[in-house]
Amino acid sequence: MKRFTWLVTILFMISGCNFKPEAEPLPLSVNATLNLLQENPQFVMYLNFKSMRRTEFWKKNISDSLFNVEKTFGSLLNTFKMATGASLSEGLDELYYSNSWFGENAIVMKGVFDKSKLNEYLMTDSLFSIAKYAGTIPIYIKNDIGLYFFFKDDFTLCASNYLKQLDIMNETKDTSQSGLLTNQKLYDAVRNIIYKEDLWMVSTEKIFIRGIFQNFVETTSSVKLEDYDSLNSEGKVLNDSAADNEKLSIINLYKKFSSVSFSAKMTKDLKFLVQCECINEESAKYFRSILNGFITVSKFSSARNKESGSSNIFEKLKLDRYDNSVFIELNVDDSNLQELRKTNLMSEPKSY
Repeated sequence: MKRFTWLVTILFMISGCNFKPEAEPLPLSVNATLNLLQENPQFVMYLNFKSMRRTEFWKKNISDSLFNVEKTFGSLLNTFKMATGASLSEGLDELYYSNSWFGENAIVMKGVFDKSKLNEYLMTDSLFSIAKYAGTIPIYIKNDIGLYFFFKDDFTLCASNYLKQLDIMNETKDTSQSGLLTNQKLYDAVRNIIYKEDLWMVSTEKIFIRGIFQNFVETTSSVKLEDYDSLNSEGKVLNDSAADNEKLSIINLYKKFSSVSFSAKMTKDLKFLVQCECINEESAKYFRSILNGFITVSKFSSARNKESGSSNIFEKLKLDRYDNSVFIELNVDDSNLQELRKTNLMSEPKSY
């Protein structure tokens, strides 16, 4: 009887604890592809269309314009859809994308491409031209946007608007320790992402993080970040050290982040997770309190403004803190999908 009592006690203690979710392992194939991306991008993004296409949520709610992807990547995806049949709906399995502050990008696509069909299509399109790399490798050029791309192998296409990046991608071997793999801070942030199978995006650049935070605040409420900051001008003292006792405002809170990521797990519904990794526990506590207040105010505002419809989002938001980490989790279904699409989290942040 005593053993049974101890077992019940231990189970009760465990169930009462708030454990940080364990990050899914980074697939070996994804890890091997990161060496093709830039070493110091402002953000990196990964989408696994092959995995997502199998889910009920995709079949019911998602088209080729997933989160405005085709708008983001311009006419390139449309070109491959027409020329090779590889689209977000069929054929295109994975997409990797990284971008620098200077507009230089690196794109890797994996899927089933009909290269002979592509060559025939491009030869009839005046916007395209073909050159040779090292005298043998065809380099395709979309002249109107200055985009270069080539086939790394039969199932991998590499692209960039920066010729030097294209050279780097061409010279990179499967076992090369190069590109993003050499940026330990960003690589650790990638490995720390909870949901890795379907889609994720991560940044360790503080100005970009500030833009994400501002986009979230200003697209889910009628309050601008600067105005929201003035409403909470009392701030809070964060003790980083005895010598650095700084009173932070919301507008400067981004300085206390080490990384921010978005990830999603798609099944019947969509689990959408924002992970904010702070530089210390005090920063995480303060950020959670700010978010909690913002969500509470937004709930009241949405309740008064029935037409906004954003109350569905705020009612289903789950906010947690684990040491230095703050998690914002949202279960996306039919009732709040349209409102989530209106949030502008992934748009280019303003310059300051």
